[in-house]
Amino acid sequence: MAKTKIYPFAVASVRSMENSLMTKQKLMQMAEARTAEEALRILSDSAYGKTQIKGIYEFEKMIGNHLEATYQAVAGLIPQETLIDIFLYKNDYHNIKVLLKEEVSKVSGKKFLIQGGTIPIETLRRNLRERNYVELPNISGEAVDEAVSMYAKTRNGRYIDTILDKACFATMEKAAAKLGNSYVSKYIQMLADITNLKTLLRIKKLDREFQVLEESFVPGGSISFELLSRAYRSDSLAAVLKETPYGQLCEQYMEQGFILFEKACDDYLMEYIKDAKYKTLTPEPVMAFILAKETEAKSIRIIMTCKMHNIDTATIKERVREAYV
Repeated sequence: MAKTKIYPFAVASVRSMENSLMTKQKLMQMAEARTAEEALRILSDSAYGKTQIKGIYEFEKMIGNHLEATYQAVAGLIPQETLIDIFLYKNDYHNIKVLLKEEVSKVSGKKFLIQGGTIPIETLRRNLRERNYVELPNISGEAVDEAVSMYAKTRNGRYIDTILDKACFATMEKAAAKLGNSYVSKYIQMLADITNLKTLLRIKKLDREFQVLEESFVPGGSISFELLSRAYRSDSLAAVLKETPYGQLCEQYMEQGFILFEKACDDYLMEYIKDAKYKTLTPEPVMAFILAKETEAKSIRIIMTCKMHNIDTATIKERVREAYV
């Protein structure tokens, strides 16, 4: 079937599915709830309510099930494309990190595993145990082996994270280039840049050594490692980064602390995603819907976690991400 016939149908379907997205007003109602139980009741009245849970401590189950259902529904609209997989690789690599840490620590990581990757968890588990990567074509077996080797040498779980994060971004970048969609490639580039900027700020705030920045740098962005290195060694991160596309973002929010900068970064990406609303014959709205759902889920996690820890409403509202609708 020709793409010109597929995408109008896919976009029309996604437009209908957008009705399941929570508005900023609804998210704020959750933030204003007096208790976590009240916030959960509001969430239960949304599309997330299809999953029944026993109490507030199982809210992650609602989110996980809803995201998995969303991935499956959207994937069914354009089965011939790798578009959806590009945004699910991060779930695969997350699960690999969990399984490797489970392997080396002998402590179950079951509660940290997430659904919605391109590879079933049991398939990942079996092949990682056997170190057989034939059934994992989009996973870097070399990166897995390197992560295991570095952990064996250092007993530091950080290397499992950093090595596999690099591999994940390299996989996403390669898949986006193969897809040949400039909108998707641009988003992956921005995501890599934002990831590196957040890493830079976190390392600087925690006064970590330069080596950590070097090991944590992910590929695929437009900001060179050399520029980030200069920023790391300077007294003002924003001053060094002012000529990048993120200069204003850094100037306005880096000095406000990591939590607010992270929120500003997510909102920056959301503004890019919103441009897809005006597309009709291309895959951008499909991609945007997936990312909108993931951002929405992040806001729900923030609200519920804060409510469970009795964080004040004003602080919660500051942390809620911009909504797609």
